[in-house]
Amino acid sequence: MSEYRCTWWEYTCRYSEFVDALSSPIMRNMVTGEELSGANLPNGALWVANGDPDLYLKGPDGLAVCCRIPGGHTWHIDSRCSNCTKPDDKEHRCWVRHGTVGEAIHVDKNGNTCAAGAGSIAVPGFHGFLHHGVLRDC
Repeated sequence: MSEYRCTWWEYTCRYSEFVDALSSPIMRNMVTGEELSGANLPNGALWVANGDPDLYLKGPDGLAVCCRIPGGHTWHIDSRCSNCTKPDDKEHRCWVRHGTVGEAIHVDKNGNTCAAGAGSIAVPGFHGFLHHGVLRDC
């Protein structure tokens, strides 16, 4: 079983060099100060999505938190899951996030949620949970 301790990252307002016509934001680890391209963030990296404020659903703290999961995927924790059973209900969350920036995040189904799944994230090549600041496969 693989597990990844979550770390918080923030935008630096700088971007990496272009590679094949693509550039990524430079992100900074909020504890160590390490800087990496957003494309190279480690599994378990957490950050607040920026950009158009209407683009992402937000959690109870008004933030849209993302997590890097294996395979280079980005999990928008406060968004809708693909098998949501309440797609027209804007008040519930498919994943209920507990915690905010700088804290150990815990994601489950304890709150105003739908009947989809058990709080895990499943993408090609990874299926797991984010509990108490650790991303684990199951």
